[in-house]
Amino acid sequence: ALNIESGTSYEIATDITAGTINATGYNPTDGYIWGALSTPEKTIVRIGANFNTINYHINELPSSTSYTGDVSASGVYYLKGDGTAFYRIDVDPNSINYTQHQSTDHLSQNLNISDWAFNSLDGNLYSVEKNSNLLYRIDPATGIVIAIGEVPILSGFTYTYDAVYFDADGRFYIAASETGTLYAIQSVQNLTATDAIDATVFSFGPSSTNSDGARCPTAIVSQEICDNGIDDDGDGLIDCDDSSCSSFI
Repeated sequence: ALNIESGTSYEIATDITAGTINATGYNPTDGYIWGALSTPEKTIVRIGANFNTINYHINELPSSTSYTGDVSASGVYYLKGDGTAFYRIDVDPNSINYTQHQSTDHLSQNLNISDWAFNSLDGNLYSVEKNSNLLYRIDPATGIVIAIGEVPILSGFTYTYDAVYFDADGRFYIAASETGTLYAIQSVQNLTATDAIDATVFSFGPSSTNSDGARCPTAIVSQEICDNGIDDDGDGLIDCDDSSCSSFI
């Protein structure tokens, strides 16, 4: 588990199921975390609060592992691996098509991404691409990809962004696996290709060679107010000593 405000991480469970879990996402319709398994192939997994798991075979999934995933507000699990293909699986427990494949579709362009996340304020998926460091908005209904622009604070880096999250304010968090640094982009739902992207270092988490992220997108993350002399986000740092205030003037 990762505390976004402080960057503190701690182990909460080990070896909860056979095979590697990737492409995780929080499902707002049932409160579970869902993921894709490396083995058995073509299998997704539901993870409960007690870390008990239930596997579901989805024959329409590819044999290769899906490593990009999140769940929409309506309980549709969006999975992607290599290439432009992405898969929709119904994980709404109130649906007659529960745990069934809905469709296989294609993005309008191929992206070198390792995770994506739903923004609850506009219903779109967002991701940052490795090497180009471009921020993308993806329409889950059509697969149309829109490049918003390069994230300035990431310029020149070749990090893998394999864990991304949202909070209730539409703030987009991006974890660089090689360093563990967590970056935040403000109000991505309002950005166009001509806008400056307001991005800062938010906290310092653990580095990783293989990680993924899942978070409830309507949950609040405390923010540091940079000129009030108070540790607002509880990370032990006040005002400009806090990395969240790196762009504060």
